[in-house]
Amino acid sequence: MFRDKFWVSFALTIPVVFWSTDVQHWLGYRAPSFPGSKVISAILGTVVFVYGGLVFIRGAGGELANHKPSMMRLISLAIVVAFGTSLAAAFGLFEIDVWWELASLITIMVLAHWLEMRAISQASGALNALAALLPDTAERIKGSDIESVPLSELRVGDIVLLWPRRSGSLSYMRGPQIPSSTGE
Repeated sequence: MFRDKFWVSFALTIPVVFWSTDVQHWLGYRAPSFPGSKVISAILGTVVFVYGGLVFIRGAGGELANHKPSMMRLISLAIVVAFGTSLAAAFGLFEIDVWWELASLITIMVLAHWLEMRAISQASGALNALAALLPDTAERIKGSDIESVPLSELRVGDIVLLWPRRSGSLSYMRGPQIPSSTGE
């Protein structure tokens, strides 16, 4: 989801930045002028705000409802203020417009969110793979006897031998060997 949002937002941000008067002034170039070219930044900036930015605004709403402030509120505040300022400038209320900053901020935040979600997913997969290595049973030592018990029967203070999950063959065991008569 965030990967697609990033690439679409990125593609729309490029012309917003290219037609920005600030960027043109700083880099010393003039973007092509044609009928409607003056509203490219406003139109595409609004699309980036709606398409890429609403996820942050929804997230901020959830944070406010749960009384758990986090980054979504800060990002939402930044993009709402930038959008309002740019919209007001588009209607002539301000001399400054920040469409390119708005689009760039949203694109960078969507990229960060995508990378964060991917990292969480990979970490979750690694934890699941690690959990799959947990044995179903443990061998509890009671005196000189060793008994196989489900993990749920273990209590604090039990002394146990833990083995990796095995498929019925002692060849899968690793670690110190304990003499036993298994019939193999």
